[in-house]
Amino acid sequence: MRLPSLPPLFPRYDEPRLLTAQMELIDQSFGMAMLGCSLAALILGAGLAMTDGHPGALPWAVVMVIMCAIAHFGRLALPGRLTEAGSGRYARAMTAMLVLIGSLWGLVAWLYLDIRSPAVVICVLSLIAGMSAAALAVFSACLPVAVGFFVPAIVPVWAAFLNTRDVAYLPMFLGTPLYLFVLIVFARNYARVASHAIALRFENVELISQLRDQTARAGQAQREAEEANRAKSVFLASASHDLRQPLHALGLFLVSLGRTPLDTRQRQLLDHIEASSGAAREMLNTLLDFSKLEAGVVTPRPRPFRLQPILHKLENEFAPQADARGLIYRTRDTTATLFGDATLVELILRNLIANAIRYTRTGGLLVGCRMRRFHVSVEVWDTGIGIPATQHGEIFREFHQLGNPERDQRKGLGLGLAIVEGLARTMQTRVTLDSTPGRGSVFRLRLPLAWTAPEETAHPDTAMRLDGLHVLVIDDDAAIREAMAGLLSVWNCPNRSAESGEEALAIVADGFTPDLILADYRLRGHRTGHEAMAAIRERLGRQIPTIIITGDTAADRLRNVHAGGTALLHKPVVPGELHAAITVLLRHAPATADAGQLS
Repeated sequence: MRLPSLPPLFPRYDEPRLLTAQMELIDQSFGMAMLGCSLAALILGAGLAMTDGHPGALPWAVVMVIMCAIAHFGRLALPGRLTEAGSGRYARAMTAMLVLIGSLWGLVAWLYLDIRSPAVVICVLSLIAGMSAAALAVFSACLPVAVGFFVPAIVPVWAAFLNTRDVAYLPMFLGTPLYLFVLIVFARNYARVASHAIALRFENVELISQLRDQTARAGQAQREAEEANRAKSVFLASASHDLRQPLHALGLFLVSLGRTPLDTRQRQLLDHIEASSGAAREMLNTLLDFSKLEAGVVTPRPRPFRLQPILHKLENEFAPQADARGLIYRTRDTTATLFGDATLVELILRNLIANAIRYTRTGGLLVGCRMRRFHVSVEVWDTGIGIPATQHGEIFREFHQLGNPERDQRKGLGLGLAIVEGLARTMQTRVTLDSTPGRGSVFRLRLPLAWTAPEETAHPDTAMRLDGLHVLVIDDDAAIREAMAGLLSVWNCPNRSAESGEEALAIVADGFTPDLILADYRLRGHRTGHEAMAAIRERLGRQIPTIIITGDTAADRLRNVHAGGTALLHKPVVPGELHAAITVLLRHAPATADAGQLS
């Protein structure tokens, strides 16, 4: 077994940061150590003076008490003793004081260690050994400080036994340096343990600091992400509203223009304008659908419904588009009756079919379903470009598109599959995907089978004539008021227009009693169409059927509109859609709510 080597009598101090922590440990117990040293010196001095006739022991004890007091109170006067700048000076001063105090203990051993008096030998050795053991516990955090006490306190004891030249004291002669050696070894080991613990504490502090910094950065990043998300929503809402306003007026003007005599060339130009307007309207409606999902205003209304009428309707809508691209559109007929929200299912399939046509160059697509025991898998197959397995999760994220690095808006906004995933989640189901790059894809929507027959409607919502219907239009956009007045005149509807709620109330007070109110949601002066409608209803003392027309897609705005108990249309509104909404509103109970459905 290899014995540890004896370190230098006065080893070097550690670097300032570590030394400061070591001196903090020593400083916490230093006052109690000096008090114990003083009491031990007084006890020993008094005992030697009274029992063995050593009157010089009392002055020695007094000097020891004075030195301990100087060490205790003097350290308090050192400026910045527990700082990195002052810890080195504090350690050197404490080492010097302990060398003096240790020397005083060594002096009492040299002067009074009388081997002819066993009682004195035992008393002196016991107190010096006890003080050395106490010093090991108190001062070993800093090895030079501890060694500064051990060496001058114990070496004189060894010299005293050596001076006897008596073989009988050979064990003490050999044991004393061994005791000093053991004290220094233990002090060194304790100093290492203390230094390691202090280093770990520093690392923990640094880790905690880093964790706090990372947490702060993460919190800042989260706040920035949330702010960016809010900014995105505000931008989409503002941009959507500002774009819908002119498109809404454009659509109304196009209807009026289409009813005027036009030559062939003008009719072609009108068709092109209507097609461009329709494309822009489709993109804005996609944004609206996505905003409704984010706003949480889509509320499924599950009930039994037959799937075949939806498949037939979608085929009539999309087959001409597929033919125009040279694709084959096929539908597999079914007699399945499902349980779910038919409107949301139709919208999911519409997005999936539009996506399949957009990304299929040759071949075609097939829409059908597979019957299972308790559910149906509604499937859309295509022979398109396919989707790599690494992208199966990414394509359901908003604004994510494949094969469109140039962001060609003719390929959509990249929201279709995000809307599909959100609608499926709203209905507590999911859409799955299987795809092979270069060969095509299949999207599957899982829906439960219905065990009861679907309710048959009492009568279809066929269009009705609106002749003689008095309509009050409230909109702060002069172009929209003019276009709406022209359209209502074509429908033989007497109408008046107002740009604010106050002007609308004046029109009512002038004797015009509306059968229907068409109001823009956002008016000037931070007023709303809801407020104008409520004021008119209060003035007339009855409910007036109202349609709120809005270009807003902001989540909070959508929730407010849906909570108002009115019918809701989103700009740009085509005349057919407006006519159908008026028909439904007048045929059913007034103030029918939109109830969260996507339009």
